[in-house]
Amino acid sequence: MSKILIIDDDADMVEAIKIVLESKGFKVISANEGDAGYKKAEAERPDLVILDVMMKTKDQGFQVSYKLKNNPELSKIPIIMLTSIGRETGFRFSKETDEDYLPVDELVEKPIKPKDLLVKVEKLLKKK
Repeated sequence: MSKILIIDDDADMVEAIKIVLESKGFKVISANEGDAGYKKAEAERPDLVILDVMMKTKDQGFQVSYKLKNNPELSKIPIIMLTSIGRETGFRFSKETDEDYLPVDELVEKPIKPKDLLVKVEKLLKKK
């Protein structure tokens, strides 16, 4: 059973994602902001991280993803960045055009359909 860490300050979003993932047999753990999420990743060694961008700061998720990818023990953990930054700021990020700046495996704008999230999660876990 794969363990997935959700790092997001929106409790309703965490609960919604958790219900979807647990319905497919995933073990889900969570943290409500980036620093706590990074510490949980160090302690729990999840198989995948679902990460928000805007938490304590507007870019905390980016900071967490850089820390994860720069830690040799955590760098192989796939990251899905699930964010509403485009809608909230007008910035548009793309994995294809901004790959150098996005240390994540998938970038998804909120909201995401449960089925689409599961497809992305399962694809990244297979690659791992």
